[in-house]
Amino acid sequence: MTSKAEPRSASAAAGDYRLVIVLVGLAQLVLTADFSILSVALPSIARYFHLKPADLSLLVSAGAVPLVGLMILSGRAADLIGQRKCMLLGLVLFGAGSLCSAAAPTYPILIAARVIQSIGAAVLMPANFSLINTLVPDGAPRHKALGIFGVMQGMSLIVGLLIGGTVTSALGWRAVFLINPPIIAAAFFLTLRCVPKWLVGTGADRSIDYVGAVLITLGTATLLTGVSFLGRSGVTPMSLGLLGAAAVLFCVFLFVEARVRGPLVPLSIFKRRNFGAVNIIGFCHIGAVGGLFILVNLFMQNGLKMTPAAAGLGLMPYAAAVMLAGQVSPMFMARLPHRRTMLIGFILYAAGLVLLGLFSHAGGYFVALAPWVVIGGFGSTLAYMPMMAEATAEVPEDQQGVASAILFTIQQIGMPLGATLALSVLTAGGTSGFSEGFLAVAAVVVLGLVLVLALLRRAPGDTGVVEHPTAPALDIQGVPGI
Repeated sequence: MTSKAEPRSASAAAGDYRLVIVLVGLAQLVLTADFSILSVALPSIARYFHLKPADLSLLVSAGAVPLVGLMILSGRAADLIGQRKCMLLGLVLFGAGSLCSAAAPTYPILIAARVIQSIGAAVLMPANFSLINTLVPDGAPRHKALGIFGVMQGMSLIVGLLIGGTVTSALGWRAVFLINPPIIAAAFFLTLRCVPKWLVGTGADRSIDYVGAVLITLGTATLLTGVSFLGRSGVTPMSLGLLGAAAVLFCVFLFVEARVRGPLVPLSIFKRRNFGAVNIIGFCHIGAVGGLFILVNLFMQNGLKMTPAAAGLGLMPYAAAVMLAGQVSPMFMARLPHRRTMLIGFILYAAGLVLLGLFSHAGGYFVALAPWVVIGGFGSTLAYMPMMAEATAEVPEDQQGVASAILFTIQQIGMPLGATLALSVLTAGGTSGFSEGFLAVAAVVVLGLVLVLALLRRAPGDTGVVEHPTAPALDIQGVPGI
């Protein structure tokens, strides 16, 4: 049996978990900022390479399909060979893809560079999140780590929309891909410094389930491609065929996983308390985020006639609300059960979307949009933090990587589906499309709220009385490098 190189608690006891929190925050920042950075640069890329708008979908797909298709395999790899190796490999690939994107002489090479970047993100994402549960002590330190994880969601919008927009205007689209490498270099150094050389797992069977890897990669890639066709062309034989093929591949995958020795996804993981429930709830939550983000952007530019630069500034209250919720969520999580914190967040999230729907015809930005998107963004992040904590709370350490990968894969699929729903309602609604779109997304959040009440179980012995009433609020200044 393979033994671990050193006890996990040793590093945490020595205080290195603070550096781990910084590492997780930096990696999450670069991962989540990448999409908004690219969205700012897309018009300039189209002009430079003389592309039609439809041609840009290839560049977006090059970043999305490998990410979703390879994430579960990457999560399993993190469990088998260790988070350290996957973190380093993911950072190198992501950084190399960024540099190649900046230097790409032709559009096909730019697409290839984005594929490399996406593979790096797929390797990095599950390993990064699993560090929270494997290296950061439970209680206030872990709440702090999750809080900073949430703060990075808001910071990514600022980096992508403001800094990315400024850099694109001043230096051109190539320069935006050079924002990533310095952050990646810092994360690479921190990985060498604070992530031990563990071999995660029991060593009973360290083989890779290659059949399962091929099936899940093809299934998720086919599903995401089908969703993309559904969003562009509606219900067509092509979109239905792709979605049907994805369903068949997933069924075959489950059949194989139930019978193979050393499965890629141990099906027993879904028997863990709340793991399956939180994934379903998270699908609704992130689907609503995808719908909200695209509706707000279109509403500002098409409904309120704001310029792209002004629309970027218009999203800053949303980013600020996300950052604020990331800071205060540890206080809620320290004083309330996760289930109750999620309920409060979902109620605020739904309220913000309903108010957006009701006031979208009420006037300008400060009446029709700003207050309600702040409420929605705050509630969304407040619900997200305990949801992420609850998802992997009872998962064994040797399955943390694949559990995180499943969680993020489902979220990555949910976001384009939410955007597709919002665009479909917007198209069908005519002049009232924005109002109906916001209300449709609110219905998805309400569904998530109902699922929290119906599916999420309390921990054994949880009476709703929390044992840490004096747990400190998140102190970002107390974390090195923040």
